[in-house]
Amino acid sequence: MPSYAILFGLLLSGLGVTAYVSPNTLGGGKPYQISALSPAFIGVPILLTGLVSLAAPGARKHAMHGAAVLGLLGTVGGLVPVILRKFDFEQTAVLVGLTMTVLSGLFLGLCVKSFIDAKKARKAAEAAAAA
Repeated sequence: MPSYAILFGLLLSGLGVTAYVSPNTLGGGKPYQISALSPAFIGVPILLTGLVSLAAPGARKHAMHGAAVLGLLGTVGGLVPVILRKFDFEQTAVLVGLTMTVLSGLFLGLCVKSFIDAKKARKAAEAAAAA
């Protein structure tokens, strides 16, 4: 799961930096708008949780739960510009928001699957130890 956190953190950060520096590659708009960095504001902390998980395996559970919360925030937060701009797909903010929502939602889904798999593995190990 830490590798997914690093990957999605990089993708979200790259999306935010691209929208901030060169919004024309995403459809247009004014460059250097701080709100364009919103995917990076979620992506960098997700990236850091992945790095913490690799550096301190004892903190992995807490870091990945934090990453899941950030994924949820990114999923919901990405919808804000979409709703505020009434689903006008011509605007860069809507495209960036939808992309952020999709990436964060995929990451959140992977987190939930990982948590379920870990719980099943833990129960199986407890059952094997009890037998």
